[in-house]
Amino acid sequence: MSGQYSASEYKIQEAVLTIPERGIELDISSTILELILYESVNTPYITGRMVCVDTQYVFERLKFDGTERIRIDIASDYDAILTKSFFITRTLGKTKSDENTYAYNFYIAEDIFFLDVLKSVSRAYKGTPDEIIQNVLSNEFQRELKLIGKAPYQSAFSYVSPYISPLAIIDTIRRRAYDVNGFPYFVYASLKEEEIRMKSLSEMIENDPLNEISFVFSNAQNFKNVPEQQLINVESFEEAGENDTIELLLKGAVQNQYNVLNLSTNKRNKQNRFNITDAFDVGPTKSIFKKDFTIQDKTLNDFDPNVIYRVVNHTTMDELGYHDEKDIEQHLNKVKSTALVSALSKKKITAGITGVFNFNKDTVFIGEQVNLTLPQFESETKDTVTSGSYVVLETKHLFSQNKYNMYMTCSRLTQSSDDTVAIGPNS
Repeated sequence: MSGQYSASEYKIQEAVLTIPERGIELDISSTILELILYESVNTPYITGRMVCVDTQYVFERLKFDGTERIRIDIASDYDAILTKSFFITRTLGKTKSDENTYAYNFYIAEDIFFLDVLKSVSRAYKGTPDEIIQNVLSNEFQRELKLIGKAPYQSAFSYVSPYISPLAIIDTIRRRAYDVNGFPYFVYASLKEEEIRMKSLSEMIENDPLNEISFVFSNAQNFKNVPEQQLINVESFEEAGENDTIELLLKGAVQNQYNVLNLSTNKRNKQNRFNITDAFDVGPTKSIFKKDFTIQDKTLNDFDPNVIYRVVNHTTMDELGYHDEKDIEQHLNKVKSTALVSALSKKKITAGITGVFNFNKDTVFIGEQVNLTLPQFESETKDTVTSGSYVVLETKHLFSQNKYNMYMTCSRLTQSSDDTVAIGPNS
C-alpha cells in the first residue's frame, strides 16, 4: 500500500476477450481508457460501458457483432481483486482520433441480461415469493438467491407466467412481495457477489450505516489535504430527486385508497387507506412529504388521488392465486409497498466518493445505508435537513485515467430537524 489514500489505487489486471466460436482469446486491458460499471436495486445484473482505443486495427479485424464475452479482473493496492464476466451487448460505432487510432464504445452486461432476451417462459409456479424467484433463477440462469434478513410475509400462492421473459416473472413476483409491515422487496445484483440478493426496504432502512464516520462534503482546504480524511470526502454531490408532486400523487406515493370485492363471499371492503405522512411521522423523524399542506381547506390526507379496485375469488380448495390475500390488511400492504417504491424517487442525492473505500471494505454498498454530511448552500454549515442516513439505490463505478471513483445515488423517506453545526476536519 502506498500510505496515501487516493482514488488512483487500482489496476485492470486483465480484460480477457473471448469468442469461443472462432477460437479467440485476447487480453485487451491495455486498450481500456475508461470502464464504467453500474449496480441498481432494480436490476438483478450488472451493466457497464467500456471505452477502448485501438492503434493496431485489432478490433477492426475482429468485426464485433455484440455476442463477445469478456472477463475483467481489477486489483487495488489493498490486494483486493474484483472479477466479473460480461457479454458485449452493443458496439456504439468507432471514432477516429488520429491517423492510426480508433476509439470504440462497448456496452456490456452480465449473462442474465443476455439470456433474458432469448427466453420466453410459460409455466405454473407455486410457493412464497422468494421460493418462486429462486426457482426462476435456478432454472433459467443457474444462479442462487441470497435472501437478506426475513423472508416475505405472504403465504404460498399460485402463479402462471404467460409466455414472458424470466426477468419479467421475477419482477412480477417481486412486486407481489412485502414484509409484515408492507415494505417492498428488491431483487438485485452486486459487484462482489455471484448470488442475486433479495432484501426488503425495511431491512435496508433499519440496518446500521456502513460508514461509522460520515462521508462529508466540504470545501475547506485543510479537510481535503488530510490524507486519512480523503477516504470520507464527498468529492461531488447533486440533488437528483423528482420533486414532481403531481406525478407522485398519481403513483400513490402519498395517499392510497384500496377497495376489494371478494366474489366467493360477495363481500366488499371499502375505505382502506394508506397515508405515508402518518407512517413516518414517528419520534424525532418526520416524513419527507409535508403534512400541513392544504388546498381548499383540506390536507393531502383528505383526498384520494389514487383509488384501486381489486376483484378476488378464493377457490373451494382455499388455494391462493396471485391476486389473493388471506385478509384485507394484506391487500392494503400491497398498496403500501407500491407507494413506498414511488416515494423513493422524491428525495434522491448522488454523492461521489473515492473508490478506495469500496475496495478497502469487504462490504456491499448497493441496498445498504450510508451516512452523509452535506452543507447548506454557499456555507460550511451542516444542512440538517439533507444530511443523515440514506439508502444506496444505484452505484456508478468509474475507472478512468488511473482513478477509481464511486457515485452513489441514495434516497430516504424521513428527515430530522436538528440544530445546524459546522463542517470541517474536526467536526
